[in-house]
Amino acid sequence: MILLWPLAAAARAAGVGGTPGELFTFGAGARGLGMGSAQTAVVQDVSSVYYNPAGLGLLPGREISLMRAQLFEGATYDYIGYAQNKRKRAGGWGAEFIRLNVGGGEGRDEYNQPTGGFDYSEMALGVAHGWRGVFHPSLSAGVKFKLLQRSLGGAKDQLYGADVGFQAGPWVGDRLLLGLVAQNVFSIAQGGTDDKLKLLVRAGASYRVAGPLSLAMDVSNGGEFRIGTEYAWGITALRVGMTDQALCFGGGFRFRDKYFFDVALLNHPTLGMSQRYSVGYRFGSQRVAEGKKPPKMQFYAQEYLNNALAGLKKRDYLAAAKDLDTALGIDPKVGEGQWKPRAERLRRLAKAMDLDAHPEDQESFQQNTPAAFIAYQAVEAYIGNEDDRAALLSHVALGAEPRIQAYRRLLDAVSELTGREKKRDEILPPERMVAFKMKAAVDEVYRRQFAQAAEALREALWVDPNNALAWTRLGSAYFALGDRARAGTAYRKAVELNPADEKLRRFMDAQGLAAQ
Repeated sequence: MILLWPLAAAARAAGVGGTPGELFTFGAGARGLGMGSAQTAVVQDVSSVYYNPAGLGLLPGREISLMRAQLFEGATYDYIGYAQNKRKRAGGWGAEFIRLNVGGGEGRDEYNQPTGGFDYSEMALGVAHGWRGVFHPSLSAGVKFKLLQRSLGGAKDQLYGADVGFQAGPWVGDRLLLGLVAQNVFSIAQGGTDDKLKLLVRAGASYRVAGPLSLAMDVSNGGEFRIGTEYAWGITALRVGMTDQALCFGGGFRFRDKYFFDVALLNHPTLGMSQRYSVGYRFGSQRVAEGKKPPKMQFYAQEYLNNALAGLKKRDYLAAAKDLDTALGIDPKVGEGQWKPRAERLRRLAKAMDLDAHPEDQESFQQNTPAAFIAYQAVEAYIGNEDDRAALLSHVALGAEPRIQAYRRLLDAVSELTGREKKRDEILPPERMVAFKMKAAVDEVYRRQFAQAAEALREALWVDPNNALAWTRLGSAYFALGDRARAGTAYRKAVELNPADEKLRRFMDAQGLAAQ
């Protein structure tokens, strides 16, 4: 018979009820413990490896964290975590080492005779990776693989498992975050044990109430409820949390935004009060103004925006749409907020063209042909909210290459999204479209419908912006309407394109339109 009273005491201290793998719910870092371990939606630092690997999706830099706890009856608990972000993509990876040690056990044989002392220990290793914008621009996903080795005297066994986590947000004015983690989605045992890591599903939410005050809440499939709050200002923070078993208090401070020290007080209903201390270091951290995103997050968002703009120039519309969505998912204000409506329109256009199902269309759009260039202008016009121009240029792109389905799908998508009618007589190559609109303008002038003439000429210039004759006639249409400012602008553009037009120069001089 073997007596394990030190182990039982340590287990009670950690809230353990004898379930294998409780080491992974004991806590990592005094900050989380001070908030009752309600961390599923909160973590975006090194402790994400422990609580929810999805938090690594927005990890701002490289971090290390250490915690040592002196438990009851001489038991000790040690935690070391390290995580680092990627250079140019939102996401990161991390690793952790955990050890629980209980010494002083007294062994006895079947005759109750002493056989000597023994120790019990649990050692865990975990490796995690998180990504941002995998399934949705505002969604982070993560996965963690872990090993738990248990040693009792001379006997050892190993348990293997994996966690999957998600975080979504921020929403509601950058205040609300949601989280979900499924721990031990699979479990494998080695070493002559029938134990398995039990599936645990935990959902959480975090809400920034005002300024430095935030609230967090977790609930698990086992019915456990956790709630915590943090009030952080300046270099200090105060925390209060509550679980099913205990009330928690905590605090901490940071120095130069690189060094962190936290303490948590846990009031166990049976064993009373105990303390947890942790220290952390953030490599290369920079000071951030209150309420602002860390510079690294802004860097990530700007990098994705830059990638999206490069994708547009390369006419890779699907990749550009995804990168733009991810940039806004990280920081909705990237690009001074002007890209949010453009991203929405690009996403709709890519979906309407069904680019995922037609990769050959992407190749057509990237060819060095007049049709591909006009299609690019149509896409830019649509995402810039110029629906009429986008519709006309889509007709011209198809008219230039009527046998290529990519341009037909573009026209169908733009017509559907803008509500503009598809006109068979306007599916024309560029030169014929310009001639068609120029003739329409002349017809309107004969009918003295100068506004309609100006509209037709503007459409001709959408297709051929360097057509000097179209600019001259547009100036004349504006002049007939009494709009001298627009007439002068159009005439000056015509002279710029055709400096040899002396007749137009003399007319402009006579009307005082030569310079404005």
